Amino acid sequence: MKKLISVLLMVAALVVTGCYCATQAQAQKQAPKQPRKVALQSYSLRAFTLEEALNKVKGLGLDGIECFPGQRLSDKYPKAKVGPSLNAEERAYMKKLLKDANLKMISFGVTGASNEAEIEKICQFAKEMGAERVLTESPVYWIPVWNKYCKKYGLTMCLHHHATNSSNQYWDAEVMKKYVSGYSNVRANPDPGHWGRAGRDLVKSLKTLEGLIASVHMKDEMRFNDINNKCVPLGEGVLDIKGVLAELDRQGYDGYFVIEYEADWQDNVGKIKKCIDYLRKN
Repeated sequence: MKKLISVLLMVAALVVTGCYCATQAQAQKQAPKQPRKVALQSYSLRAFTLEEALNKVKGLGLDGIECFPGQRLSDKYPKAKVGPSLNAEERAYMKKLLKDANLKMISFGVTGASNEAEIEKICQFAKEMGAERVLTESPVYWIPVWNKYCKKYGLTMCLHHHATNSSNQYWDAEVMKKYVSGYSNVRANPDPGHWGRAGRDLVKSLKTLEGLIASVHMKDEMRFNDINNKCVPLGEGVLDIKGVLAELDRQGYDGYFVIEYEADWQDNVGKIKKCIDYLRKN
């Protein structure tokens, strides 16, 4: 009888320990990845040169910058625009601007190309500038080419989406999942703000893309299911931003949260700061 009791106690202890370990593992996976890596999509400051934009965000506590193609580089080079068309002197100046701002260019985009040679030039430029990702909404037939050159240059192509008024259906998470699956250097770059504009379920869409997300754009909106929407600071709109963060934490996402503030173009640095603070605290 004593032996039986001892065996039962041992089994019970193992069950309790197993449950505890499982609970701990689940809690660790769902715990916020603090401190979150927070970056800014420079399109938020498209009204300014990259040099002016970097000066405006100094001291905001950003971890990186995502540069978009076509932004004017600096008044010093009035015809120069960020992208592979920059010459050696202009590229050196861009690197200096990033270094002086103490910000890493984490990714480049949203960009596109009309042929294979352009795709390679974009990847070369992104790599030279220190980026790890290239964002695009390129047509489906270019995805294998992006994968080829991103693999060559050690990058990840992140498929981006806008809302239902775009020229593709990447806003549908099932469609995006279909096209990013099966490639070594292609992942998803979901934008919950555009999902909200398209009337999509944000958390459900993130669940669909589980294991495929390499970058996230962050924005909040005044209204749901409205293409003609306006950004507001994170947590001040109608979108379930806390649900988005909780789901990404559950998935173990440890990439950048890239703020893209598409409103108040001439004076939005204070609102960008609110977004940064929100991501730091939630």
